[in-house]
Amino acid sequence: MADKLEVGLKLQAKYWDGAFYPAEVLAISESKKRAKTPVKVHFVGYDSSEDQWMAVEDLKSKRLPAPKAKAKAKAQAKAKVWDYSGLVKGTQCQAEAEGKFWAAEVVTVATSKARASAPVKIHWVGYTSASDEWVGGDRLRCKALKVKGAEGAGGAEGGAKAAGMPFAARRLLLVKPKIEAPLDPGFRPVILGKKAYLEAAKDCTEKLEWALLRADGCARGSLPVFDAKHKESKASVYLAGILIQELLWQRSGSELLLFGPAKICKAVKDAFSVGGAYEFEV
Repeated sequence: MADKLEVGLKLQAKYWDGAFYPAEVLAISESKKRAKTPVKVHFVGYDSSEDQWMAVEDLKSKRLPAPKAKAKAKAQAKAKVWDYSGLVKGTQCQAEAEGKFWAAEVVTVATSKARASAPVKIHWVGYTSASDEWVGGDRLRCKALKVKGAEGAGGAEGGAKAAGMPFAARRLLLVKPKIEAPLDPGFRPVILGKKAYLEAAKDCTEKLEWALLRADGCARGSLPVFDAKHKESKASVYLAGILIQELLWQRSGSELLLFGPAKICKAVKDAFSVGGAYEFEV
């Protein structure tokens, strides 16, 4: 179906967080090596480092037919149910990020229903615990991980991808340093990401404020945030989560108070609740 598209065509493309974003076709490959992902797209408004080769089914355009119900049912029938019983703390594995698999190890495996879609918390080898992430079986490679069988609608794939770094956060916060770390060329310092975010948010009129209550007082912080309807709002939520987590490590606290835009507050609250990205901290 890629032959129905052309270079320069405007469409929508699916990013690995599961959402569709405006994009433009950069190239169409006829190579056998590109049979599964023949269309290269550029996400409008984002850096060229985010350009990706995409499968036709991950694109939306009037030139492409809508997926058939039978095809959807077939795809759901092929979804996998994972057996995590073989995974324990310290298990060595590989985990997927940005389309590649990297060395990781298991921190814990959750059994709660809230964590059903992404029950395995992993630590990226060579990185700090701030990068720890909850993932599902579709993003793991490990001999101890087994497949039970088919899975119904709303499987692990969507939940695991949703647990990753949002597209907007990647664009603003993953800033390449002028001098790359020779042993870790993919390292992106948080301080550079924060500077880039603050520059992008300099005209924002809303602010998120937080306080960690302690027996001897409280620790406070704040961050200018994009409007909840703005395409960069997920970056606000993501960075706020990191800053609050760092404050927890530095000062500790018994209660987290939030003040700011209702939707942003709710998103951060959910992240620090049971089943959220920072469940471990609470």
